[in-house]
Formats: sequence, C-alpha cells, structure tokens
Amino acid sequence: MKVLILSCNTGGGHNSAAAAISEYFEKMGSRCDIVNALDFLPKARAELISRGHVLAYKYAPKLYGAGYRIGEKIPQNHLYEQNAKGADELCRKLFSGSYDVVISVHIFAAMMMTELRASREIDIPSFFVATDYTCSPGVSEIDADKYFIPHEKLREEFVSQGIMPDRIVASGIPVREEFCRRADKAEARQALGMSEEGRMLLLCCGSMGCGPIRSIALKLGEVMDENDNLVIVCGSNRQLEKELRFLTCDDIRIKICGFTDKMSLYMDAADLIITKAGGLSTTEAVMKRLPILYIDAVPGCESRNIEFMTGNSYALEADTASGMVGLVDTCLSGAVDPMEMVRNREKDFPFTAAQTIYETVCAVYESFDRLRSDSKSEPAHEPARAMPEMQKQMMLIVNPVAGKGEMMRNIAEVTGIFMDAGYRVSLFPTKGRGDATEYVKSYSQDFDMVCCSGGDGTMNEVAAGMIEAGLDIPIGYMPSGSTNDFAEFHGISSDIVKTAKRIVTGSEHPVDVGRLGERYFINAADFGAFTWLPYSTPQRLKNKLGFYAYVLDGIKDLAKLQSEHLRITANGETKEGEYIFGIVASSSALAGALDFFGQKVVADDGLFEVLLIRRPGSPAELQATINALASQNLNNELITFYRTDRVEIECLNKLTWALDGEKCVGGSRHEIEMLTRRIRIVY
Repeated sequence: MKVLILSCNTGGGHNSAAAAISEYFEKMGSRCDIVNALDFLPKARAELISRGHVLAYKYAPKLYGAGYRIGEKIPQNHLYEQNAKGADELCRKLFSGSYDVVISVHIFAAMMMTELRASREIDIPSFFVATDYTCSPGVSEIDADKYFIPHEKLREEFVSQGIMPDRIVASGIPVREEFCRRADKAEARQALGMSEEGRMLLLCCGSMGCGPIRSIALKLGEVMDENDNLVIVCGSNRQLEKELRFLTCDDIRIKICGFTDKMSLYMDAADLIITKAGGLSTTEAVMKRLPILYIDAVPGCESRNIEFMTGNSYALEADTASGMVGLVDTCLSGAVDPMEMVRNREKDFPFTAAQTIYETVCAVYESFDRLRSDSKSEPAHEPARAMPEMQKQMMLIVNPVAGKGEMMRNIAEVTGIFMDAGYRVSLFPTKGRGDATEYVKSYSQDFDMVCCSGGDGTMNEVAAGMIEAGLDIPIGYMPSGSTNDFAEFHGISSDIVKTAKRIVTGSEHPVDVGRLGERYFINAADFGAFTWLPYSTPQRLKNKLGFYAYVLDGIKDLAKLQSEHLRITANGETKEGEYIFGIVASSSALAGALDFFGQKVVADDGLFEVLLIRRPGSPAELQATINALASQNLNNELITFYRTDRVEIECLNKLTWALDGEKCVGGSRHEIEMLTRRIRIVY
C-alpha cells in the first residue's frame, strides 16, 4: 500500500503527526510520502498562509484567537474555495505517484482532497486526522471515508457538525514511537548530563516558542528547591533563547535549550511539564504520563484543547504567569497531587493511535480494493468477429481520474463493445469541472449518442449541456465516480463493461431534470442543516431521515439550530416560517428513504418530491421532530412532504444550496421548475 500523507507547514504539530503516521505505516511495510499541501497552491498564497500563521501565532495571538472564534460561528465557504484551488496540483501528484490512499493531517489538505473527489470524482480512500481536542472550523466542509478524532468524548461534537457516526474513529492523536516509550527517569537525566537529585520542571511552548515564558521562568526560581532543575525549551525562537540565557545566567538550576531533537528524553527526565496547549505536545506529554500545567498562550483551538483537558481533569491551567507559579508551587509542595491527572487519563485515554489508524486504513483500503475487483467482468469467451461497418457516431466523454482511472483501464474493451455494435467512437476526456457540459454543447449535435463515464457530477454536466444546447440525444452512462446516486436509483451497474453492453442492447428511459435558476440537477436541490452530509451507500440513503434525527438529537440546544425564514409557494399554496432543512428531489436523492416510507418515487412523472422541516419552537417540538424522523413517520406538524412540478422560495438572506452535492449560492428569490422527461438514458 502506497500512502500520500498531506501535512501543512503552519507549525510543527501537523508535521509531527504526519511523521508519526509515516513511521508506523513504514514499519508495517507500507510506503509513505509526506507532502506539504501548501505546495499545491500558488507560491505567493502559500507563503502568505505559512508566514501569516507564524506571525499571528507568535506576535498577535489574541487576533489569531479572535479569528478562530469567528470561524467557529460561520461556514468556512471562503476558506474551502481558496484551498480548493490546490486540487489540480494534488491530482497530478496523486496519479504521478500511483498512491493507494490519502491521509490528511490538516484541514487545508482535507479541503483540497474533498474538492478533488467532488470535482474530478476521484474514487480513492481518503482519511482525515484531527490533531486538536476539538472539532475545528471547516471540518463540516470536508468529506473523508474515516475521521480519526483524539478522544471518544469528542464524538458528539463531531457528529453535531454533520460527520456521520460510522465514519468516526476515536483513535487518539498519533505521535512518534519514541514518545510511546518511557525511559527510566534517572537514566534519562544521566543521558542529558543532569543531576538525578531533586525535581525537574520542563517549560516549553511549542516549536515557535510562544507565550509568557520569560515572566514564568524568572518567577519559578522562587518556588523551586536548591536541588530542583528547570529546563526551558525555546524551539526555533532564537531571540527568546538569547534573552533567557542573559536573564537566567546567575541561576545554575535553569538550563536553556533552543530547538532540540531530545524532547522525548527531556519528558522522560521531567516530573512536571508547563506548556502551551498544542494538540501534539499535549498528546506527547500524555503518552509520557507527565502531569500537565497549561499556559493559554495562543487563544483559539488551543483554548479548546485546554477546555477539554481541564474539563476532564486530565490537566490543570493558570491564566497568568503569577498564577502558573502558584500552581507549580501547589504541585511541588504536595497541596495538590499532580499524579491524579495522570491516573484520570489512564482510565479512558487512547494510547495506540498510530496502530488504530493503520488498521482502520488497511481495512477500508482492502474493502475498497475487494469491491473494485469484484466489479470487474469475467473475461469474454466469444470467438473474434469481423468488424462491422461503422454506421453510427458515438461521443464518449470520460473523466479519466474517476474511480482511480477505472474507465481508462477498461477503455479498450469498452470501445470494442461499442464498435462491435456499429458505432464509430470519438473520445473526449475531461480535465476539469464544466468540461463535459462544454463538450456536449459544442460537439454533440454531430453524434447519434452521447456516452459518459464518471460520477454524478459528470452525469449532471452532460445533462446540463444537452439542455443548454437544446438537444435531445440518447445518453449512455457508465458510473465510475465516488458518488453514483443517479446510477443506483436507475439500477445501472457500476461494472463498466457490463454497463457498456447494456447501453448498446438496452432501451431508452425518459428522465426528469430539475432547474434552479440557470442550474440543473438530476438528483436533488437541498438547503439547510443537513445539506453537506454526503450520500454514500444504499443503506445510508434508506436511513437518511433517521440519521437526520440523530444529528438533531446531537444539537440539543435550540439556540444553536440554524434556520432560514422562508416563504414557500407550491401547488397554489404559500407557507411562511423558519425552516432548518429542505430538499427538492428530481429522482434519486430521496429514493431510498421515501420508497422506504411508502412514498414511491418515479423518475419521469414530472413531479418533484419536496420535504421540508420547520424550526422547532420548543424542546418538546424538537423532541417530537426527532421522534418522527427516527420512527420514519412523516406525519408531524413540522415535517411537510408533497409533490409538485414547481416551487418558489423567497428568503431574507442569500440561500446556499447543494445541487447534486455541489454548492450553489443563490439570491433571495428562487424558482425551481421541473423539466419533464427532458433527457433519455439508455440502459
């Protein structure tokens, strides 16, 4: 298994997590490459992100924290769009390196991978590793096969952000193997050339040396005994190192270090660690069974780390330098037993993160590889036939990277099937989003059939091109993407060769297409609380509404439930109110769920299936809505279901939609109409 690990040069923690994963995977026989995801962005932007992060982190931590808190409250659409620009370069890296799986240890990298899977429909296992003890802003924007989170107690927080529970693995944060082993304290001190007597305090603030280290260092001597020692690790902050050497030169108990590769040894030698709350430094200290005292040096995600660790009695915190000195004094004097926090962690903390990640990734990859192998057709045993006369023209549009290039591996056999049926095949490979639409608009009028291979995105683009060009040419569809809801609803096999045979022998089936403004959808247009939850398996669709209930139950606090004030007109009736979710389904998006509810969905009846959920006004209404969804009962005052061929929606703010899973920000007035039996699919 060849693994691409995507990190981000915005601090040492993410690179440390990437190194830990690589170390364990390679020990188990895998091949790993670690790449800085910022390298996929334009150079100027990458440098701005990297340097800007460092400057804000070191010199304007309050500003950094304020930005983080704002990010927690609003969708990270802009951040996603900026990072999505690296998808093309990431695509080149993936296929030039022939990687089997991708693991992202930073949200920026995960956003690039999400965009790549959505726009190019690349079917490759993708994983996200959270490296802070919180669900960071932007996690709701990404799509991964598994989300590795730091602790089981954080599961509900991730679920509340729209992550499916069955994709969450409470693995812990991976650290390098040296931090997973504990050396004898006396031996560690001897190896460092330090006295074995007294207690040793370790003061560090990450790879960049952030926080009030100077003031803490100068005051700690007041509470230390003459045999105690204080080691201060300044990281890459050379100015801090220089100043501390000057300020503490008279105290032989204090040792100043710059950047060191002996951090594991220093932790083995220490009795207590005073540190900022980085996710990796926290986890390393946890693995070393060290009592942790926190400095809230950089507000933001590290404040959330502190809240989690102190809230579960895994660590202690001081707000000021004076407070930290007092906290150290209580620990050294015995007024507080610092080992109590270590004993609390022993009860439920995950200590085998790298192993858990490796075993989970292997299981997902093996399942993926097995399904892909099972879908391959059996070799043909028919005798060779003479080539028939070419009488018809076929336009074959292929997303070459969908399904890890599955179509391209079968291209010779597929085109042979089409040629045997009398078609002259012209291949049109796509390079980016929108290509399929432009191909159909520009060239399809010269062909007898348009055939495409990719996922729902490719099928959507072909349908849009057909409508915009005013054409009505039969369409053959060979699904090979990461999302194939359309094919699943119509019973089209994901076995490319079998489907090719059905295209040349099957019959035409008219299909409705929805239109929202100037955009089209073959599955659904939806908005609100559940819009970005991906559709992944038939069972997932059948349990869709039940899963909404699970998510609503995880929110609990009505104040946190976002809604839109809408006026909705359909079938001659107008309803107005606060809505938390709505879906207008052309065909397949609700098929699994509504068929299960006894609401038969038909692809060519000229009607949308519309499902709306109003905002609960009280805890009792919220619970009633949860119960209705969980019990698969649509008879609830807050849940509306009906069929119509046209919907008009007015709102106070711009409404964000997902059209067949792709984001679309509209205005304040939206007209959705049905184009009845607009395209013809052959299968």
